[in-house]
This record gives sequence, structure tokens and C-alpha cells, in this order.
Amino acid sequence: MRRAQLLKLLLSVVILVITLAVVEYKIGWYSLLTSWQGFSTGTLVLLAILSLSSNALRALRIKISFELPAARYPKMFYLSTNHNLLNNLLPMRTGEVAFPVLIKRYFGIGLMSSSSHLLLYRLLDLMALLSVAGVLAVWQFNPVAAIGLALVTVTGLLLFDRGKRVVVWLLGRFSNPKLVRLAQTFAVLPTRGGHYGAIVLTTYAVWLTKLLAFLGVVMQLSQLTLVQAVTSVAVADLSSILPIHGVAGSGTFEAAFVLAGKLYAVDTTALLKVAVQLHLFLLLMSFVAFGAGWLVDKVFCREEALQAETE
Repeated sequence: MRRAQLLKLLLSVVILVITLAVVEYKIGWYSLLTSWQGFSTGTLVLLAILSLSSNALRALRIKISFELPAARYPKMFYLSTNHNLLNNLLPMRTGEVAFPVLIKRYFGIGLMSSSSHLLLYRLLDLMALLSVAGVLAVWQFNPVAAIGLALVTVTGLLLFDRGKRVVVWLLGRFSNPKLVRLAQTFAVLPTRGGHYGAIVLTTYAVWLTKLLAFLGVVMQLSQLTLVQAVTSVAVADLSSILPIHGVAGSGTFEAAFVLAGKLYAVDTTALLKVAVQLHLFLLLMSFVAFGAGWLVDKVFCREEALQAETE
């Protein structure tokens, strides 16, 4: 392990330890964990279903994007939940590396093609998160402005193909074979027509289900308004792109949530408490989704093997 990587790992562990200590000092882990008793079983089940639905929709987006056969969906679901878990556990989005590796292993798709599709997903994810959160937040104050923001988003989505063409043209101006190949890979990305529309709609469905689950947790466990909750959740989710944070995103996720909430002069301790609870929900559901993906894949593979034997 390189010295820089080791230092980053040590720093991540230090941030985790500091986060655990601060939470114990400010709130108390026992008090924090017992507050979940306020949830009814029905509410918890609903939030879990919403979270799992988000993972299932991510797998559906992979199927649509690469036009893979529906019969392979269980493997896509396992791949998606595996990728999501690694993204939530590893710093600086290094879990993203798992996507091209896994999709090459299971579906034989080239690394450059899968990486370009992943870039498309992330750009659409960013637009979906910011636009949905923005519309929800702005609607409380000015519905007309919220509609305007939605129209601007639609315009941006419609111009996606034109932006891709500009990038392809710029890359094609270079004589470097790798850049030329990259331009060719970008050129065939689905950024127009019904194929692109299906990817966009699936992306928005992913984020609507995820945000509904997160907002359900936050508003059940706190006195935050919808605007305050949406702002804090969106900023906390965006914190995953930071180069340094604790193990499993600890520290920066909570800090981002608290800083966003402080824009509305909400009590710091109250914000920290709900931020930690939301983070625990996120991590727990990542493991639950991964377990569900693994189980579905194993059952499907077993059924395939039994069917092959009978034939």
C-alpha cells in the first residue's frame, strides 16, 4: 500500500473514531438507537420497501441502458446492490470501480463502454437529485419558480445529446488513439430517443423512491420542515464525492447534513442526531439490499441449474 493511501486510510479511521466520540458526547448512542422505537412496524416496512425499490430500479436502468435480456435481471440486481454497498463503504467514490469490473465479469461488456454508461448515470443522477430536491424545496415558497426549475431541467435533459456531440467532436480532434476510441464509445451512448427517455425516467424513479425513504426517516425522527429536510438530505448525499471522509462516509455525511440545516438556524444537536440516524438507515439498507441481491441471484442460479439438469 502506498504511503498516501495509507495516510488516507488512517485519516478515515480517525474521522470515524472522532464521529463516534462526538455522537456519544453530544447525544449518547443508547439514546440515539432507542429513538427508533418510535417507528411503527408498518412505517419501517414501507421505508425499507422504498429503499429496496430504489436498488431494484437501478438494476432496471442497467438492463435498459445496455439492452440486456430480462432473464438476466437477478444478476443485474446483485451487481447493482454490490456496487451500491461498495460506494457507501469506500471513500471518494472508489466503489465506482466495481461497476465496470463486475459488469465485465457477468456480462462481458468492455470496461470503456461500461465506464461511459456509468458516467451517463452519474450525470443524470446529479440532475435528478438537484432538480427533485430543488422543486420540492422551492415549491413551498413559490410554485411558479418550482415549475420554472422543472422546465429548465427538462430543457437540460433535451440538450444532453447536443452536449455529448460537442464532447465527441473535441475528443476526435486529437490524434491519440485512446482519445479517439473514447470518442467512439461516447458517440454510441444512448442520449436521444425512447432509449434515452427510458433511462431518464428510470433515473428519476430511482431518486424519487430514495428521497421518499430518506425524508420519511428524517421527518419521523425530527421536527424539521419539508424544505429543511430536503435541503439537508440532498447536501448530505452530495458529500459522498468529497475526497476525504471517514469509513463508510462517517463524519462528512453528518457534517454536510448539519451545515445544510444550519442555513435555517436549526439546533445543531438536533440536526446531528437525525443525521446519524439517517446515515445508519442508509448503511443498514445497503447491507439488506446486498443480502437480497445475493439471495435472489443464488435462487435464480439454482433454478437455472435444476432446469438444465431436467433437460
